[in-house]
Amino acid sequence: MTLFSIQGLTKRFGALTATNNVTLDIGREGILSIIGPNGAGKTTFFNLLTGFLKPDEGKIFYKGQDVTGKKPYQIIRYGISRSFQVVSLFEEMTVLDNVRVGVQRTLGFMNRMFLNYSHADAVTKKAMELLEEAGMADMADLPAASIPHGDRKILDLCVALTTNPETILLDEPMAGLSKAERFRITQLIKKLSETHKVIIVEHDMDLVFGISDHILVLHHGAILAMGSAGEIAANEEVQAAYLGREVA
Repeated sequence: MTLFSIQGLTKRFGALTATNNVTLDIGREGILSIIGPNGAGKTTFFNLLTGFLKPDEGKIFYKGQDVTGKKPYQIIRYGISRSFQVVSLFEEMTVLDNVRVGVQRTLGFMNRMFLNYSHADAVTKKAMELLEEAGMADMADLPAASIPHGDRKILDLCVALTTNPETILLDEPMAGLSKAERFRITQLIKKLSETHKVIIVEHDMDLVFGISDHILVLHHGAILAMGSAGEIAANEEVQAAYLGREVA
């Protein structure tokens, strides 16, 4: 079944066409990775799907509903959330409180300005559940500024999950991580994909070809190829444009 239906999506920045007439359907299950050379339009495409950019042309439908040009806070209401390559957290707050802020909004407490959400049992319970699922419950009381980079990535993902999304988009989840941290994130993404649609922009080809159900290759803002990991690895156009091999 179709989750996203994208029709003629185009985004220009002056003379540069960053997303060039992209048309495709994205299914509701599995992990989709988006790859391509630097400047291929991956981040622009991500930002169009999540409302951080408005397209110049084309349409985006999510589960049959037109979400074209919706703002990020509106996109979240459809069940779409994302993490960011550059993690942004409340540094002075604890790990638990970073997650509680997101849960508080989702549970409808944000308009109660003087609520001390640390005493709201439902907020704390949900926040701790997310941390436990991510293997971070033992860090709940630590300041966010004090935890390692890999844990910050996981915490950012926990915050994204506070909106109860059906679909989550991960922007370079492996950026700057050690081998051990990459393994942790990989296992978490696999677990997450059992209950969510996961869409990834990533440069780590070991991750991409190891866990993806489908891979979308962008080149000069347009679709170069889409298929399984095996199909993409064997695609001569991809080898020439992205993987650095010459076509015979």
